[in-house]
Amino acid sequence: MNITFQAMNTSYRPSVPVQSRRAPQPQKARGDYDTVNIRRASAADDDETFARMLARRTAAQLGSVSQERVQELGSRIADGSYAPDSQRIAGRMLGLG
Repeated sequence: MNITFQAMNTSYRPSVPVQSRRAPQPQKARGDYDTVNIRRASAADDDETFARMLARRTAAQLGSVSQERVQELGSRIADGSYAPDSQRIAGRMLGLG
């Protein structure tokens, strides 16, 4: 969430005694007021944050992996004999199995 404060008029205005206040005129406001803009993060920001969270969680679950295992998988990928199970990978990333 991004909140932006923009002070439009920073001059001090002393308070007006109650008896001298007039009823507001049906005119357009002069525009000497502060504004606050609040916007929600875009969907791309949400997706990127979610992807980072999944990457951190997956890396934490891996622990230590032997260099031999990495080389074995690399050679299987290179010769085309490695066929990953996408359903199993997704389930493990989401903590389902």
